[in-house]
This record gives sequence, structure tokens and C-alpha cells, in this order.
Amino acid sequence: MNYRTPLGRVKGLGSSHSGAKEWLLMKVSSVILAVLFLWFAFSFAFLIKADYAQVLLWIDAPLNTALLILFITVGLHHAAMGIQTIIEDYIPKTAKRIFYIYLIKTFLAIMWLLMIIAIIHVATNLELMLSNMDTLFF
Repeated sequence: MNYRTPLGRVKGLGSSHSGAKEWLLMKVSSVILAVLFLWFAFSFAFLIKADYAQVLLWIDAPLNTALLILFITVGLHHAAMGIQTIIEDYIPKTAKRIFYIYLIKTFLAIMWLLMIIAIIHVATNLELMLSNMDTLFF
């Protein structure tokens, strides 16, 4: 027995009339994050005893720079979608819900921007940073 209306069957929408795109994005980003986390965990395991210069050289490698930026971007986007889902499910008032969603997304966007700037700074100014290491660490 099918309880859906004819219009609902044609559009293929559930009771909330949306959400399939967000659900699929969460699943795809989860798979991407799982692969990137394995890369990051193994890389971090090899860097655990490395000194500051070796970590900078690791970040400077083009593949590591690109994968680190991708990891941060996908991770923060996944976090934003997850937190938005929690806010939509548990905060009943619409104005408050919209405010919290914008607040969280703004905070995560600022964090993303700062992390990307830091990674690009390390990747482009490596020689300068390595030459100034004597003044950083006494």
C-alpha cells in the first residue's frame, strides 16, 4: 500500500519535500574524508618524531599541500552540514535556527580561510621560514 500522493510519487520527494541532495552530499563527503583521514593519519605517524623543518618540508610538497587543503575543505564542509542538521532538528524557533546556522557557517568559513592562508603561507615562503628558524628557536 502506497500512502504517497500522485504528485509526491512523480516528484520523488518524501514528507519533508527535500533533503536527498544533502543526504547524498553527507555520504560522499564521508567517503572522501575517510580516505583523506587515512592519508593524514599515516603521514602524521611518520611526522610524529620529525622536527619543525621536516614538517615544513612535508607541507611544502605539492601533493601534501593539495591533499591537506582538500582535507580541511571537505572536513569543514562536512562539519557545517552536520551541525546544520542538528540545529534544524533540535531548535524549534525559525529565527533562532537561522541565526545559529549563519553563526556556525560564518565561524567555520573564517576557520577555513585562516587554515588555508596558513598552509599557503608555509608552502610559498618555505625558504624564508627555514632561514629564520635560528631566530625562532633559541
